[in-house]
Amino acid sequence: MENKLQFIRLFLIVIAVLSANVAASQSATDQVRFSNGWVKMPMPGMHMTAAFVDIENLITSDLRLIAVRTSFSAMSELHEMVMVNNVMQMRHAGDGWIIAPGATLNLAPGGKHAMLMGLKSLLQNHSATSLEFNIEGMGWISVPAVVKTSLP
Repeated sequence: MENKLQFIRLFLIVIAVLSANVAASQSATDQVRFSNGWVKMPMPGMHMTAAFVDIENLITSDLRLIAVRTSFSAMSELHEMVMVNNVMQMRHAGDGWIIAPGATLNLAPGGKHAMLMGLKSLLQNHSATSLEFNIEGMGWISVPAVVKTSLP
């Protein structure tokens, strides 16, 4: 009888944890919207590329994008192109970016973007893939993306 009670307690704990994860996932989709995700087809012989997406804040408080990752790159970072002494430079955005309420953060060529380094596999033009973005307090959110040679 004791083993049966322990099993029931364990089962109820597992159900509670799974329910919390589903609720958190639903909550994230109610707070942020990702659209137009794409990955630039790397140049032949290159083991790095960039990814782009639009991220819309759907709530009344700031959101902070803090990280990016993929299954097909060894390292992924948030980067930004900035002009320094009339020279365009790429800088790592270690603190991420704030997305104001109702605003959309555009990760786009020539500006803010996800830098994907150490590509583990060959990307195929027009193939489907996914990116994962970490929004502070929400955790990792998977975003569909398409590999393209240029702007979609």
